[in-house]
This record gives sequence, structure tokens and C-alpha cells, in this order.
Amino acid sequence: MSRRLLSPAMIVDAAVAIAARPDAGPLTGRVLGDELGVDRSAVWRHFPDQDALLRAVGDRLLELALAAVPDGLDPERRMMALARAVVATFVDHPQIGAVIASRTTQGPGELATVEFTLRALREAGVPHDQVGRQQRILADTVLSYAGMRAGRALLTDEIRRRDQQAWMGTYATASAQTHPAIADHVHALAAVTDDEVLEGLLAALAIAVRTVAERPAEGDGHATR
Repeated sequence: MSRRLLSPAMIVDAAVAIAARPDAGPLTGRVLGDELGVDRSAVWRHFPDQDALLRAVGDRLLELALAAVPDGLDPERRMMALARAVVATFVDHPQIGAVIASRTTQGPGELATVEFTLRALREAGVPHDQVGRQQRILADTVLSYAGMRAGRALLTDEIRRRDQQAWMGTYATASAQTHPAIADHVHALAAVTDDEVLEGLLAALAIAVRTVAERPAEGDGHATR
């Protein structure tokens, strides 16, 4: 292979492009080397190990998600838009999203998203001593859901189909004597979509933030005993 100048950003860009492909496999030095037209050893001159590369690519996904948030939104809508963008970006790059959701990337993308959320929470009126807690609740909840969705995206079509059919198979045939609640709600369970789950989750998070923001401070004369 011909020699070419590489940079960490070039390698991360290539990794993001690979991870977005439907048939993407594990992100290895060999795969990246083939994509960039270099020997795989060139990749490891810029990253000390696989974990550092993974965190850098995951951090780029967070940058992409943040860039997708429209301008001009109020604080609550900004946070919800970022949450939707994180989920969509992780699902679009499932090889990375499924494993990075439980990690901290420690990069500029993560720093920017945390700063973005903290500022939105403060603008929303969340008390200073609750801002950090609410940020962690929002981030960990959204990342958990994004990682689950990314993991599902890695499954084959056949496995996903079988899992979905379980609602009208295993669940629909469960005994109403032993599982009466399932028997009563099985059709509704089967009808729920991923988008409905996400929007319900975000609505609950938004309500939680509003509740904290609107809670009277102790000693302000409005709190009830």
C-alpha cells in the first residue's frame, strides 16, 4: 500500500463511515487500513489501543448528534432534540453505539454535550444544587436507551422478526389464568413502536425536569408542611 499522511481525525472519519454501513463488521485496524489505503500499523501510530479508538469514534458520534440540534429552541426542546439525535446517531452507527453507550468518551464531543445540557437545565430553572443530578439522570437514561436500540440494530432481520413476533406468539398464548394482565394487554403491547417508547421516555424526563424546576425552595415561604 502507498504511504499517505494520516491524522486521528481522518481515521475517525473513516471509522464513522464504516460503522454507518449496513454490513459493517468489527472495527479493526485491518478494516480501517483497507478503508484508508494504508497498512493497519499506521492506524495504531495515532491511537494507543482499540479502546482509545473506540472512544474517539464514539465522541465523534456525540458531535454529530449535537450538530443535529436545531437553533432557536427553548431549553426543554433543546434537551429533547439532543436526546433524539443521540438515539438516531447511535442506531445509524450500531457497531459503535452499542458499545460506547455505557462508556465515557472523555473527548470534546462529550464535553460539549454535557455543557449543552447543563446550560439548558440552568435556563429551564433547575436549582443550582440539582443541575448536576438532573444532567446525569438525563444522560444515563438516554444513553441506555440509545445503546439498547443500537444493539437491536445489530441483530439480523430474522432475529428481530422473531423477537417482535413473540408478542403475538409466546405472550398471546400465555394462560389468562396465570398471567391475566398479559392476556388483557397483549395486543396493546404488540402495537407499541420504538418511536412511541422513545417519546414516552422523553416526556417522562421532561416532566421530571419541570417538577424539579418548579419545586419551591425550602424557606421561601411557599413550601407546605
